[in-house]
Amino acid sequence: MLKTSTNGTQATTAVKFALRPTAETLADLSRPIDPRHLKTRKQGNTTLTYCPWNTIAKHLHRRAPGWCWEVQWVQEVGGSVVVTGRLTIPTADGDLLHYSAVASEPLESASKAPAAEVAASSCLRRAAALAGLGLELWG
Repeated sequence: MLKTSTNGTQATTAVKFALRPTAETLADLSRPIDPRHLKTRKQGNTTLTYCPWNTIAKHLHRRAPGWCWEVQWVQEVGGSVVVTGRLTIPTADGDLLHYSAVASEPLESASKAPAAEVAASSCLRRAAALAGLGLELWG
């Protein structure tokens, strides 16, 4: 259920979606992300092209209805935060597709966001790439 606010009142709306067959879901996830949804940033002397986590989530909503993201583990290791997460995608065939990933971020990074948030969003992007979404960005 999704809570929405209309004129200061709370209403409950059921969120409905149709699961799709496994092959169709995987084919759709493997389609490249439109370049207009990508961003760039400088990292040292390199310019990186990436897809923000919230855009990845929007693509997952469209391409893999019913998807679920779970942060499984957060740990500080040697001056970095390490996050392990799992992306689960249900299909109409009754399959649950699981994609696990790990990402880390130095505690003393240049990012303005907390290291755990940066690592978690990177972890989601990596798990989505394992499913085929945005895989073309990991060259």
